[in-house]
Amino acid sequence: MNIIIRDNHEPLVDIKKYCPGVVVALGRKRMAVEKTAYLRMGVAKMLKKAQGYLPKGVNFVINDAWRPAYIQTEIYFNFIRRFEKRYPKWTRKKIILEVEKYVAPWRGSGASGHMSGGAIDLRLVDKNGHKIPMKSKRLSYQKNALSVQEKLPGYIKKNREILFEAMRKAGFSNYPKEYWHWSYGDYYWARRNKKPLAIYGAVCDHRNFYDSKPCPCGSGNKYKKCHGTRGE
Repeated sequence: MNIIIRDNHEPLVDIKKYCPGVVVALGRKRMAVEKTAYLRMGVAKMLKKAQGYLPKGVNFVINDAWRPAYIQTEIYFNFIRRFEKRYPKWTRKKIILEVEKYVAPWRGSGASGHMSGGAIDLRLVDKNGHKIPMKSKRLSYQKNALSVQEKLPGYIKKNREILFEAMRKAGFSNYPKEYWHWSYGDYYWARRNKKPLAIYGAVCDHRNFYDSKPCPCGSGNKYKKCHGTRGE
């Protein structure tokens, strides 16, 4: 299916302000710079709705949301290096095919949904901020990542179902190879749901986080000056 990206130009908004109580944990490096996480306004409203479907004392921890292209590029090549070490006999082509099951490219029509502000990675925490178990130590990264994994203990399956039910009720779509990855309105959401139109294209950095680096959107601007979106 040929999917058209026609960006509706919704702004990026601070998840903490739209969804009080969520925990934002993007990692030490990004938190030191960004302080919080961002989503398109419509997606943030959906996340707020999903919060209402969680049991009392349970909330979301946000591990990723909108990503600038600079971060997407770093993650992509970090995964390549990680898989090269893990599978030294694999060809470069095979490694890239495996990596792209978990990390989308930072450019082209299939650029990461995270760059659009329409995708989110999240898990669950209890009222004390402790992570609720969502994976098994006995399974590999790839096997743990699957949304449907029969080898998981029953209690972990139940924990995942709490997450899945809340997100589905709010209107999100899950990427089946990553139980934590949910989206709405981006290219991959459209592809999974056989929609001809995506409403969110990749968003350049509006917030001056990385003003010393050139913007990978191709404009030639520094992040500080770039306010563009990609897509029709």
